[in-house]
Amino acid sequence: MFELLSRVLLWLLIGTVVFSLFQKFYPTGNFVGRFVVVIFLIVLLLSFVNPTEPAIASLWRVISFPLKPLGASILLMTFAAQRIKGGAIDKPGGYLIGWALTILILASTPAVAYFLIQSPVAQVAYPNVALIQPKSATLVAFAEETNLANMSDVVSDTYISPLNASQSTIAFNPTKINIPPYLLQRPETIRRRGLSLEDFVPNAETLLLTTEVWERYLSQLYAFLSPR
Repeated sequence: MFELLSRVLLWLLIGTVVFSLFQKFYPTGNFVGRFVVVIFLIVLLLSFVNPTEPAIASLWRVISFPLKPLGASILLMTFAAQRIKGGAIDKPGGYLIGWALTILILASTPAVAYFLIQSPVAQVAYPNVALIQPKSATLVAFAEETNLANMSDVVSDTYISPLNASQSTIAFNPTKINIPPYLLQRPETIRRRGLSLEDFVPNAETLLLTTEVWERYLSQLYAFLSPR
């Protein structure tokens, strides 16, 4: 009963937002804008009626682009660019650019994305998160000169903790050691070594990872809203 009530309330919230946006933009928009709104509503309806149709899935991936971090940033910057007149930008163009940059920076910063990827939903979207879970195996440490070739029941996997890794070791990695990336480290490891400056430098890999996790959240929301 609680789940059904939550689904109904969420549907009412989404319907209210869509209806308000439709009333605001549809009457004042041009033909292309109105056509895009109609196509979006049709695809949204068909995605719940026949979600297994490949054509509907492809159209939904295109239309749902503004719901992702990169798409939302591009859309906000596009709206802001329309406010540029005579070399100046009118309100609320500056706020739109600020929000676009905020979304883009937060989604591509490893220090921020780390907390997002630790959720159970993210473990489905990013399979390598399973690497941070404890394994049912015995960890044995040997000296560097130990020969493991004759030990059939021992899997040789050279590992070094990021706490003990120097910058030259991480950069060149001559022995092909396994250094777990920041996003795959456990919270207690992060607290022990602390945040470094590079964890606050945005990069494309983190943006891709955040997008995958966000798509998983959208899929979970779709599964919750769809009738069973």
